[in-house]
Amino acid sequence: MKKKLLTVILSAGTATLAAPLSFDLLGGSELDSRNQSYSYLGLVIRKPLSEDSRALFRLWTDYLTYRFPQAGETVRAEAPAFHLAVGAGKSVGAWSFSLWSGWERRDTRVRPDLPGVEVKGVTDSLILQFEAYGGFGNGTDVSFITSYSSGTSYLWSRARVKRRISGGKLALGLEVLGHGNEDYRAFQSGPLIEVPVARLYLTLRGGLKNSSQGAGFYGGVELYSGF
Repeated sequence: MKKKLLTVILSAGTATLAAPLSFDLLGGSELDSRNQSYSYLGLVIRKPLSEDSRALFRLWTDYLTYRFPQAGETVRAEAPAFHLAVGAGKSVGAWSFSLWSGWERRDTRVRPDLPGVEVKGVTDSLILQFEAYGGFGNGTDVSFITSYSSGTSYLWSRARVKRRISGGKLALGLEVLGHGNEDYRAFQSGPLIEVPVARLYLTLRGGLKNSSQGAGFYGGVELYSGF
């Protein structure tokens, strides 16, 4: 009996180690009516460790622009970044959870460079991120992501709920986001639609945005492919 159990355990372990890697390619861009923007391109690599757990690795680059008032003037910030992160994922029933930690380098250039601006120059940060995805078995999916960069004190959080229609080919939903650092704050919310295009998933999104520059609108597009 013990020998049989050991054989089963070893077979399961060998199958896990031999399991192929999976990849997620993500990209997107957003622009608001205050000429503030965010664009990104990322690659996520997943390695199964067991039936319900996995190791994660991520390569990410993005470009962030924002505006904020300082000393009676409007400061424009441009902040390209690159980061590497590793993480662990766990599935519990219909839910999936991930924890990430990594390194980010961001170069924040501000114009004009006024006294009192807190976030500027090249900054190396520790990244911490938590993700949760789940479904309710009726075509409704929910997700929550929150991420923090230590060097720039940038906190970004997003919650989404989507309902699949047309036999699961389309999804309609709503999103709520909050993000910012010591100089800049923003809150935004609006509807989204997700449609399959060939081997990609295309998401169109938009809505209302209230930032340090005042109220306005935003619109964006996202692309996702898993292979």
